[in-house]
Amino acid sequence: MLVKSAKFIISNTDVTKCPKSQIPEYAFIGRSNVGKSSLINSICNKKNLAKTSSRPGKTQLINHFLINENWYLVDLPGYGYARVSKTKKKIFQTFITNYFKNRFNLVSAFLLIDIRPVSYTHLRAHETRHDLVCRLLLE
Repeated sequence: MLVKSAKFIISNTDVTKCPKSQIPEYAFIGRSNVGKSSLINSICNKKNLAKTSSRPGKTQLINHFLINENWYLVDLPGYGYARVSKTKKKIFQTFITNYFKNRFNLVSAFLLIDIRPVSYTHLRAHETRHDLVCRLLLE
């Protein structure tokens, strides 16, 4: 798919304030440092569409981006590495859960994982890191 246009629409913590249109949404979720925002920038070929940082936990809101005027990419806060209080993490968990429960136009959620921490010591003969990840996911 060719992304011809991409623009930021809204950020919020309340699912009732998400865009009211019924066009499809595709959400990215994953650990705080997995690169969800960077992936959105790459897909859209726009360096600064989604805000990124070297500090994990930059995304702390539900961020909607309108793609080609007919679907949304949604950047959700990460989990795990963000240096925020337990109270703040609980708030993230609550509004992300509400998002998944109440966004009926959510078509797919993509759980992004980072394979870099995978150790080569777990590789079988003639197995690539990709093969290892696939094997671990399927076991």
